[in-house]
Amino acid sequence: MALQTSAATDAPAEGGGANDPAPAEPSAVQATVVALADAPSFVAPNGTATITHLALGQNAYLGRLRMDAGAAVPVHRDPTEEYIHVLEGSGTMTIDGETHELGPGTTIYMPANAEVSFQNGDAEMIGLQVFAGPEPAAKYQAWTPTP
Repeated sequence: MALQTSAATDAPAEGGGANDPAPAEPSAVQATVVALADAPSFVAPNGTATITHLALGQNAYLGRLRMDAGAAVPVHRDPTEEYIHVLEGSGTMTIDGETHELGPGTTIYMPANAEVSFQNGDAEMIGLQVFAGPEPAAKYQAWTPTP
């Protein structure tokens, strides 16, 4: 299939008519581009984890999570789906009573309202965290901003 130019994609489709849906309105939210060094970071109240906000949109959140060796996340539930992709380190994640060993290159999917806990291994863990909906990321606002 050949790529079309914008003029071709703006043209009405064959057979198009009055019953075709209206084009989607552009988003009222501005696009953002942020370098990791410039992204705001927050430290957990117990000092064992740092979250760096990479992107916060209307329907999703992306953060860089760093946890100290031996740190743990207690049992909790988040109201939206969550994904974590491990970049460095290892640990054990329990999701709804099922335990999984994690390491670099592992991606975890947690359904909305799943019962989740995590025990980090003997080295620092770094991962990318995505919430399908920004609401759960609001908990990080209670963490201490880093300079």
